[in-house]
Amino acid sequence: MSEDIKTRAINYLNCTLGDMHEGEQLNFVCLDTTCKEMGLICPVCRSQKHAKHKVIPLKIFLADISNNVNGKQNQNSIDQLLTQIDQVRTKLLSSLKDTVQKMVLQIKLLEDQINLSHKNTRQRLLEQNQTQMNFPQIFQQILNSQYKNVDQLKQDVRKIIDNVSQLQAGKIEIDFKPQRLFDQYQKASQEAIAQFNHLLTQFKQSTSKISKPIEKFTQPLQAQNSPNFTFSTVLKSPSITITEQKNAHQTANQNSENRFILIEPQILESCKIAIKITHLTNFIGIGIAYKNVLSLKNMKFDHQNLGHGSYMISSNAHTWSHSKKEENMVQKSFTFTTGDIIIVDVSLENKTLKFTCKNKPNDTQAIVLTFDNPDNDDIHFCINMCSSGEKVEILDDWE
Repeated sequence: MSEDIKTRAINYLNCTLGDMHEGEQLNFVCLDTTCKEMGLICPVCRSQKHAKHKVIPLKIFLADISNNVNGKQNQNSIDQLLTQIDQVRTKLLSSLKDTVQKMVLQIKLLEDQINLSHKNTRQRLLEQNQTQMNFPQIFQQILNSQYKNVDQLKQDVRKIIDNVSQLQAGKIEIDFKPQRLFDQYQKASQEAIAQFNHLLTQFKQSTSKISKPIEKFTQPLQAQNSPNFTFSTVLKSPSITITEQKNAHQTANQNSENRFILIEPQILESCKIAIKITHLTNFIGIGIAYKNVLSLKNMKFDHQNLGHGSYMISSNAHTWSHSKKEENMVQKSFTFTTGDIIIVDVSLENKTLKFTCKNKPNDTQAIVLTFDNPDNDDIHFCINMCSSGEKVEILDDWE
């Protein structure tokens, strides 16, 4: 098979990125696992974005793979692997169940101890109160030698001793203070509750560490590969130009008109995007937008009224909301400028947008906006650029 590949002429397809890539053949393969554009590339792709990656000709790649596949056809059949992965899961679940059972036993012991401490403290409070009430009678019975039962006498004297103090040397005083006993019990309980909260935090941290090694296997298959986001050549203001699908450039000064460009594909699941501010002149906004709303407005930024179609933060530390007055045109975000990298994290489940500045994690605090379900509309990442010369770039390799 590999010999057949070596002697066969391959009809390579052309790169679709356009510009300098126009007419270049997809005859190389990037094998760098950290590269988000890993796979087929052309010579221009190789020079621009894959110069430091492991790249080999497609023909050599196919020949090597053919040799490898033919040599391992009889090794580790899929049935054996499926059996083994089932065994691994069983072992994991068994360990988890065993751990939970041991935790339950410890919790039951602790529960019994809490109940017993409550019972004993309650009994001590009642006994202390009873002793206080009976003390004059006990005192008189001792003075008048009325006790006939030695054990009872010892027991009553012990009750008295439990309620006396010797704060002054050589002087014994009665010290009936049930409130002090209650305060001691309450203090011990509060310390225990604090320990519960501390243990809960430690438990969450431990489970996070346990799940970390297998976390990537818990994600849906399609979620493991982020969409290849590119600037739309259609859903944009005419004054904004695009180069190499990842760079957008505002070529004219704008007031409210001609300021938006949307990013494709539309957002269909929770995901992130990284936008680098290549050049800031005056105002750049970053966030999400409703395609139909902005299309009907011809990409106009109708920012003073709700219903403008976008949820964003902007370089002047403002937030913008399509539906919430308290989050629209309000200074509650962080500032960003040329060279900054803004991460936008969309959660469709929680209807939240989280903004962070990757290269200034200690100087900025994450900003979270909420958004509503659009009515028969598509959600896209968006950029809003106000002044001539402003530029942004979609980053693929940023994590």
